[in-house]
Amino acid sequence: MTTTTHDTELVHAALEPSPLYQGWTRFERCTGRFFAPITWRAFAYHVLMLCAAIVGFTYSVVTVSLGLSLAILVVGLPLTGIMLLGARVLGTSVRTMTNGLLGTRIRPPLPFDRGRGFGGFVKAGLSDTVGWRAIAFLFISLVTSIFTFTVSITFFAAGLGAVTYFYWYGYLPLQEASDGSLHRGAQFMSNYFIDTPGRIALQFVIGLVLLVWVWPAVNNASAKLHAVLAAALLGPTEGSIERHQVLLNRARSAEAGAQRMRAIERDLHDVTQAQLVSIAMKLGDAKERLAAGESPEAVLGTLDSAHLISKDALTDLRGLVQGIHPAALNDGLGTALSTLASTSALRVRLELALSTELSPAVELVAYYAIAELLTNAAKHSGAAEAQVKAWTDADRLYATVTDHGMGGAQLLGRASLHGTGLDGVAERVQSVGGSFDLNSPAGGPTTATLILPRTLKVDE
Repeated sequence: MTTTTHDTELVHAALEPSPLYQGWTRFERCTGRFFAPITWRAFAYHVLMLCAAIVGFTYSVVTVSLGLSLAILVVGLPLTGIMLLGARVLGTSVRTMTNGLLGTRIRPPLPFDRGRGFGGFVKAGLSDTVGWRAIAFLFISLVTSIFTFTVSITFFAAGLGAVTYFYWYGYLPLQEASDGSLHRGAQFMSNYFIDTPGRIALQFVIGLVLLVWVWPAVNNASAKLHAVLAAALLGPTEGSIERHQVLLNRARSAEAGAQRMRAIERDLHDVTQAQLVSIAMKLGDAKERLAAGESPEAVLGTLDSAHLISKDALTDLRGLVQGIHPAALNDGLGTALSTLASTSALRVRLELALSTELSPAVELVAYYAIAELLTNAAKHSGAAEAQVKAWTDADRLYATVTDHGMGGAQLLGRASLHGTGLDGVAERVQSVGGSFDLNSPAGGPTTATLILPRTLKVDE
């Protein structure tokens, strides 16, 4: 099975397939889609969208015209920013209506970031791409709504009129043909009148086809096309989704770092501080006993105990420091991976081609990720050997960890702020803008691939 951390559904499917042509009962399939609830919801969508488009078009024209006419005045810029926020609200209403009536799942765009202070609010409002895209939709939707509504209502009226023709054609006025005969019925060309039983029956059949089969297909398809436009302009863009994912990964990374610092604080408080207090008390006791005239031999046991405690404290501190930054990384990632391979519970075949300098943060993430992957393989794969490859090009660091164990490893999709497990590895890699892919079919082999930027770019 192959599992990736890249959320393709989020990035590439702001509009998921809507059930416009799904879920009909056998009766509905036999009688066309005329009786399907989605058909009538789509028809209601055309009617409501036409009304909303008139309001939205007016709002978009007013927003643009006011913005241009008042741009030279101080009040013009904040007013335009506020009206763009209003366009967001109208876009949200249309998106909600589309999802509710058509069964689509157009995702909401990123929330508005108001910035700092009044100036920040004005700048954020004027540069809000979501608001401008909503304005574009409100402007365009008048044309598309008129077109889709007209197409739908035309087919509906034509089909309904043809089906009921046998009832109302008798109320039509008499018309004279070229031969002088009188006819009461719809006229086509010069002498063709639909007033005989056979022609009326044919008219009924044609109307039935239009109403029960053709109109629902046209009605639903035009509604779906309008929903595609709504998804394109009112949903999130691929760039905004990726930016949101980066910000989310950074927030998780910061939270993981904060939890790690709290853990270090607890260790220092609960263990190391107690050891230092014990050392101080024992040394103080030894000092007082020596000052009271006891022989050094009698005090030696207390000093030995303080000495042992100080050695334990040094060991614990060394472990904490190595947990923050492994000492092996002082000589680079290649040396650190060689050390890691030599101490792994598995036999590790190492292939390195690290020809470019890496950012310390990237080296640390790569080291911990590979260490966790080797630990996971040793615990769960049943393999006796693993292979680690790491190489660089001008922009990226690549690494793979492969074992020929039982396979079946998978990402659970749960955040792991402590950075352990496969999900923790994925989160570590994503926190620096990298990608993680896991390929682990049942029976093996399992291959984990890491792609990391060679250096980190700091945003504003």
